[in-house]
Amino acid sequence: MKNTEVKKVSFTVIILLVIAAGGFFGFRSLQSLINTPPNIIFILTDDLDLPLLPYMENTNKLIGEQGATFTNYFVTSSACCPSRATTIRGQYPHNTNILENSPGFRNFYRNNKEDETIAVWLQRKGYRTALTGKYLNGYPVVAGRNYVPPGWDDWHVFFHHDAEDDEGWYFYNYTLNENGALVDYGYAPEEYSTDVIARKSIDFIATSIADRSPFFIYIAAMSPHGPSTPAPRHENMFLDLVFPKKDSFNEEDISDKPSLIQEQVNNGDDFDAYDADALFIKRVQTMQATDEMVGEIVRMLEQSGQLDNTYIIFTSDNGFHMGEHGLSAGKMLAYEEDIHVPLLIRGPGIAPNTTVTQMTANIDIAPSLAHMAGAKSAEFVDGRSFVRFFDAQENDDADWRKALLIETGYLDRESRVIAYRGVRTENYIYLEYENGELEFYDLIADPYEMNNIAGKLDPATLSTLHSWLEDLKSCQADGCRTAENALPEIKY
Repeated sequence: MKNTEVKKVSFTVIILLVIAAGGFFGFRSLQSLINTPPNIIFILTDDLDLPLLPYMENTNKLIGEQGATFTNYFVTSSACCPSRATTIRGQYPHNTNILENSPGFRNFYRNNKEDETIAVWLQRKGYRTALTGKYLNGYPVVAGRNYVPPGWDDWHVFFHHDAEDDEGWYFYNYTLNENGALVDYGYAPEEYSTDVIARKSIDFIATSIADRSPFFIYIAAMSPHGPSTPAPRHENMFLDLVFPKKDSFNEEDISDKPSLIQEQVNNGDDFDAYDADALFIKRVQTMQATDEMVGEIVRMLEQSGQLDNTYIIFTSDNGFHMGEHGLSAGKMLAYEEDIHVPLLIRGPGIAPNTTVTQMTANIDIAPSLAHMAGAKSAEFVDGRSFVRFFDAQENDDADWRKALLIETGYLDRESRVIAYRGVRTENYIYLEYENGELEFYDLIADPYEMNNIAGKLDPATLSTLHSWLEDLKSCQADGCRTAENALPEIKY
């Protein structure tokens, strides 16, 4: 039997088992589902930027259109490991002490940050928990080859073979830690990692439903991360796509940019319109397997009667710039392309086609998931639950944040990346770089960030912004929420 046929048969058997289980439990058990905790499926993509979302048909139709689209969702650091650590802890990077990809997992593990994460909180609440795909950069260095962190009942996670600061390529020829056992995968089409992760995830969901256990699964495929390798069945799709280039694409005059940015542009690879189009096509193709996985998961939930009792969250760890301001393809900066990412959620109590416009961020994911589950999050959390905005009639956001801290790189030691701290509000972004240079963009008048007016601000305004940023970059828990709301009156 062909591998594709095996996959189809396996999926059909899983569906039949789930449906049969529902019939066995009977009407009384199905009725009791109304009072059971909701299931939670959290799907985190890798380097997905906003221009890719329109090419994900299942994701848009089955999550976005059936739930809420968050139009002002940001990551507090546009690097993989800092963002992922923030996501599972609900803390700004300066509080997780993960501000770069390396040392990533090493710091997280040695500082005992895994003892309190969203997985631990939900497991305490009685949830069955799983992680499939990518965890933290460098995992499991220093922890032991077979290490599984606390809080996870089912664990199928990429094993990092390469140098700690190498992000790794995991579409083919990779190793998974499968509940403590190391399993190698090769180059066969059925070993394409997104498909493997999809099967592992569906197996977990089916088993949890059959066991009548509320479940939380964190699904973290590598797509569309470089080298942006699509599954063979998608290699000839979207060949005529053109990357949607902004006015800032290959911006000619970057003399207003900090010298650190100018150096990165001048020393980086040439990246023209042809390069952008070619990479965009590969990234769109690579996302198709994830989009298919979304369709399979929703179909399973619907056929098992669990769809209405399940939250499905879809987002990314960071965005991606491709030629804006003359930069070659990459991330880790504070420009909109890197920090502004998609967030779609469907689930109980969310009306179709809801739009959430409030400023939300990855520091809010862990407390929001805990809120959905009725679980208690930790006192150290910096973020807030955005669950109240699921109600389309909720307009009382007077106490909601007015700004976010954006931070990447260490300031107290040599940094491997451009280090900066900044504050992003609804109307502007202000940044201080490690060498003392500044950026300020009026995002209403200059949405593509082409005119840095930091040098035109008066000293009093700069002093006010600097003082506010000082409060934010050392804040903790309630102090962060207070600082985020302390929007100063400034002139610019």
